[in-house]
Amino acid sequence: MSTLLEIVKALLFVGIPVGAFSFLMVYFSYQKGYLSTDVEIQDAFKKKNKIETKLSGKNKKELVFLHSKWITFGGGFYGLIALLTFIVIELLQILNFWLGVTGWHDIFALFSIEGVIGMFIDSIMNMVKAAVWFTYWPEHFNTNHYPAWILMAYIGYRLGGKFAKQYSITQSKKSENIESKE
Repeated sequence: MSTLLEIVKALLFVGIPVGAFSFLMVYFSYQKGYLSTDVEIQDAFKKKNKIETKLSGKNKKELVFLHSKWITFGGGFYGLIALLTFIVIELLQILNFWLGVTGWHDIFALFSIEGVIGMFIDSIMNMVKAAVWFTYWPEHFNTNHYPAWILMAYIGYRLGGKFAKQYSITQSKKSENIESKE
């Protein structure tokens, strides 16, 4: 019974959020023209890929911020989880800062030299934590079935990418039908 409960928790806390984030990242990759719907998401980041995509290190400067960071973290499942981890860490730091503000002096301290340098160093440290996300998350999820959680995240990633592709194809067919009727 506890294994089933762990799988349900993993689905709710990891599978669905990773799937939604995967859907958004892949959907906007299709919409921005970074990927063609001929390319499966699992093939888009392979090193010896014969299919040319704009989601690559050599095109990183042309990508929007989140897609650029996705590539920085390696692309694919690993990069997506690293990017999601980075976003969570940064948002939690921002939230903790605002919850700890006691006056204007705390806000003005952000704009001091020490504050700017501190934010820069924190950002680098957060990128390192995100890059080794598999060591970050066990501290935050109280589970004895961590591999099941990773499996749920991977299933969410693949399903999110698959649904994004199907949705993009459906949308493009609808727009072609509308244009042909006009």
